[in-house]
Amino acid sequence: NNNLSADDKYSSKTNQKAPSIFLNTKMAPNNNNNNNDVAISTATSENNNSCSDPYLPTMIVFDLDDCLWTPEMHELYSKPTIPVKGILNEHQLSTKELRGVVGLKNHHGDTVRLYDGARQTLYELATNPKYRNIIIAVASSSLEPSYSYACLEGIEILPGHTMKDMITYHQIGRSGKLSPRKTTHFRELHKESGIPYEEMLFFDDCNWGDHCADVSQTFGVVSQRTPNGLQYSEFQMALEKYKQLEKESSETVQNMVR
Repeated sequence: NNNLSADDKYSSKTNQKAPSIFLNTKMAPNNNNNNNDVAISTATSENNNSCSDPYLPTMIVFDLDDCLWTPEMHELYSKPTIPVKGILNEHQLSTKELRGVVGLKNHHGDTVRLYDGARQTLYELATNPKYRNIIIAVASSSLEPSYSYACLEGIEILPGHTMKDMITYHQIGRSGKLSPRKTTHFRELHKESGIPYEEMLFFDDCNWGDHCADVSQTFGVVSQRTPNGLQYSEFQMALEKYKQLEKESSETVQNMVR
């Protein structure tokens, strides 16, 4: 069903700025989960701001199917609604084990889970103070948008805190103003956020078309392909790519001013 009932309660513009969540700010612990005290930073906003990298993107945009999670929504027989519990921070070997909802299952037994690299990336974005000012967005041409929203609302990154809590802007589907081309999604993201295209970083698997090239050539968005699901090394590579391009752009402007 592509007519979203979930979309009505999921405002397309959740916040005006990057949400203050997870380790990136003080946050009242969820009384239903004793692990949250591990996941809450006592760092002040001033300390967090001092960690900011001037060459980080203003907005990071993720595709969903085959980029952040698997399987794709159109491969499911029904909407996933059953929580699957597990360890949220397996990649953090030196920290206390955090447990929560690692996936969602439907009544046919299909389970949607994040790729290991995607989970590590989202955990890093949620907990590393230097990323606190980055706005997270989603651009997905999902054939089952209501399934996508269910996963965003159900899959946790930290105990009691879901993917939805990280996302400020989202464009999901391929109807109305949206088409299978991700340029339509980016046009809406730009319109909603006011963020210049050149300040965005995009991740997409590109297995059903080279969305990265399309968006880059059309709008100048820095993009990273993730053909096997997002790997943490690809996240780091993309940040470095963005940084180098920003430095080159800054140097060009400085030379023009001289």
